[in-house]
Amino acid sequence: STFDDWRPQLGLLLQSIPFPDEALTHDHFIEIFKNVVKNLVDDPRCEVHQTVLGIREGKEGWLEMFCLGSVACDDDGEMFSLILSKLISCCCRKKRFLLSINKLLPALMLLALRENQSSLEALCAMLDLDAVENRDNKLQLISTLQSTPIGLKLYAKVCDRQIALRELQQKGGPKKLTLPSRSTDNDLAKLLSSGSFGNLECLSLAFTNVTSACAEQLIKLPALRYLNLWSTQFGDAGLELISEHLNRLQVLNLCETQVTDKGLTYLS
Repeated sequence: STFDDWRPQLGLLLQSIPFPDEALTHDHFIEIFKNVVKNLVDDPRCEVHQTVLGIREGKEGWLEMFCLGSVACDDDGEMFSLILSKLISCCCRKKRFLLSINKLLPALMLLALRENQSSLEALCAMLDLDAVENRDNKLQLISTLQSTPIGLKLYAKVCDRQIALRELQQKGGPKKLTLPSRSTDNDLAKLLSSGSFGNLECLSLAFTNVTSACAEQLIKLPALRYLNLWSTQFGDAGLELISEHLNRLQVLNLCETQVTDKGLTYLS
């Protein structure tokens, strides 16, 4: 629209304003304001729709404000679901974000029981990425998913992936592997799906055409200790993902990659 170029600045401005409860419970204000937030959420630019999150860690954003049971929620979680769906489907399907919404588990589970699709998908993602804070919450989350036909199907898919991962860990395979130059993300994915690599400790992707997308495959290598990404298109997004999952990694070569100073902070 005509005002697309305003949204990044508008989102950042609204992100920092502590609206009083009187405003958030005022019918006319919240009706207008929800349209503003919806425009931010619908914007395809991550820097825009991420402004619905808190401006800093520990600070509530619009996701929390519109959460079921919160002061601004007057629609049984409809706006909350819209925000959550956008974030999960775009840029926030990450362990760090999923851990941050553990505090919203009661609302997520209630909406999931009502077969709310975005809440069901969020709960499955939390299981998939091991982003549930304690065993009791995990058991309750599983029970919630098993309580509806849709949830049961989604949970079954998570179980299938987890079983495949456990089998991969148990089967073993080579300890060292070097991919030919010009290999792509798809080549790596096909290779890792064709055999057993649960024991793989050393992987060289130097001078290949892999990108951050290959991180989705790398995190399936639990024994990986050495990873060479020299002269690839690997960037910050991939580094963030492997930093959360490859706990045994000891040597990581990032020379001549797309990783920035900001990306390196994920290793700290």
